[in-house]
Amino acid sequence: MAGCPDGTTIGAISIRRILYWLAAMVALLIAGTAIGLIWADTSDVAGSFAGVTNIISVVGIVVLLILLTLNLRRRGRMS
Repeated sequence: MAGCPDGTTIGAISIRRILYWLAAMVALLIAGTAIGLIWADTSDVAGSFAGVTNIISVVGIVVLLILLTLNLRRRGRMS
């Protein structure tokens, strides 16, 4: 990658972009939980939607936290 000295994709992702995506995943987790609490007992589709959004958001949060940690460590080594 042109903007990254070591040529890795992880180094090219800005911390701000990771934090924006982390906020989006937390919002998705909250929305999925709210849908699950409100409508899951009345509809199988709502329950399935809530379960899928919760799984996707938790996996996304974990991946983004790992990326954030790697990005911060790499930034610390470069300075």
